[in-house]
Amino acid sequence: MDPRELNQLFEQLSPTQEQEDALLDRLLDPDQEGQRPMQKSHKMKLLVVLPAAAVLAACAFTAASALDPRLLSFFQRTPQDTEPLADGVVAVDQSHTYENGWTVDVRQVLADRYSLTVLVEVTAPEGTVLDQAEYYLDLASDLLPELEGRTGVGGWRSGSTLLADDDPTDNQLTFLWYRSPTSYLKGGPESFTGRTAVLTPRSIQSDGWGSSQYLEVDLSQETWTCTVDLPEEDSGTEIPAGQTVQVGEDEMEVTRLYLSPISCAFTLQGEGHDSRMWGPVGLSSLMEETFLTLTDGSVLPMSRLVNLTYNQDAGRAEAVFQLERIVDPDRVESVTILDQTVSLEPQS
Repeated sequence: MDPRELNQLFEQLSPTQEQEDALLDRLLDPDQEGQRPMQKSHKMKLLVVLPAAAVLAACAFTAASALDPRLLSFFQRTPQDTEPLADGVVAVDQSHTYENGWTVDVRQVLADRYSLTVLVEVTAPEGTVLDQAEYYLDLASDLLPELEGRTGVGGWRSGSTLLADDDPTDNQLTFLWYRSPTSYLKGGPESFTGRTAVLTPRSIQSDGWGSSQYLEVDLSQETWTCTVDLPEEDSGTEIPAGQTVQVGEDEMEVTRLYLSPISCAFTLQGEGHDSRMWGPVGLSSLMEETFLTLTDGSVLPMSRLVNLTYNQDAGRAEAVFQLERIVDPDRVESVTILDQTVSLEPQS
């Protein structure tokens, strides 16, 4: 059964149009108290590449599916806007209840070449009051197979966003956990496409460390692993680049530009053998001065910078942004990097 046939099957099993409209109106109404997602901090992970080891997998799933309404709300869209994402949605729906009474339910994965987002529900034991303003979910993640020719130290960023709760007095939390691609000093970011993500919940924490209200739930003592086959098809595309942009006092060339409905990635190439560990100072302004301009004239800021690496030897910067809403790449007229417009037309 191909993805379109699966989508038709999910549509037959889905709620009626009236039920769906009512749910989406409630989720997307900005006047609803607490409906705006809360942004959380990021964490940097480091790894050393080792020979592949055996993986204990509790579940392995891959399927085309309709995007969960909570993900639609996070990306500020409706079901009619998600057709470009058909190949990037994977239904998982696997859960585990730990001996301490906490339950983790991995519901859905949304992925493209350089972006991975996981929808996770957490249920506390009955009687637990989750009334703190912020909570964090920590997942360990591995990608298989390990790619050849990648040696030395690689790094990635991961973190979680706590979605707003209709009933903050209940014992449930909903997270979007995200992970950037792994980047190596001797190479660009790895692709998620066609690989397997191995996800292992490790802990749940609240703000207020050291206070009487502080909560920390250790899940690592009872290992449960969920394995998800990521989409083979990539919803994004490479766009011819080659323009030069000013990065502070440095000139750098845009040598690679990637656009998908949920992410934008590019490579900036400067002079090699750079003595600056973090590269040109101008790179620090990427989030404030980088955006998309759509064919209708509207502007889409790119404030979710999920990965930024700099290779001193090569003089090369790699950046990956998650978009604030789902966008058809065909509707993008231009990309502005550090307040300089980059043409999407092929270079002659």
